[in-house]
Amino acid sequence: MLNYEEGGENCVLHGDSGSEQFLSEIIGAPAYPDRHLSMESIYEYGSRAGVWRILREFEKRDLPLTVFGVAMALERNPDVALAFKELGHEIACHGYRWIHYQEVSEHVERQHLQQAMEIFQRLYGENPRVGIPAATVPIPDA
Repeated sequence: MLNYEEGGENCVLHGDSGSEQFLSEIIGAPAYPDRHLSMESIYEYGSRAGVWRILREFEKRDLPLTVFGVAMALERNPDVALAFKELGHEIACHGYRWIHYQEVSEHVERQHLQQAMEIFQRLYGENPRVGIPAATVPIPDA
């Protein structure tokens, strides 16, 4: 299983009000209302270099892979999205954005799910057969 989120995180370049702080390898990253170049570099590295290294290792060993793909990340990195399909990997929908959804309204979450389905249709010609929630969706008490 590979989480592919790079390109769907909070980023000023994506129109967000600040940089990613919660979902990163930088422990305790403070809120930053402008571009956070270290944070951007971590996410950019994964989409530019890291993912290709992982794909080569899975291909070398002829191993199947399920990709939990954030739709915005797949859309921003079409070469990677195409490689997942061409290599025969299962691609699960991991939501539209890689953001902290706990405070997002149901209306916006529904919009994001619709956008994710549209992106999967454009990229792959079909809806995903597998889906998992994006980051930090709370599960109500039963």
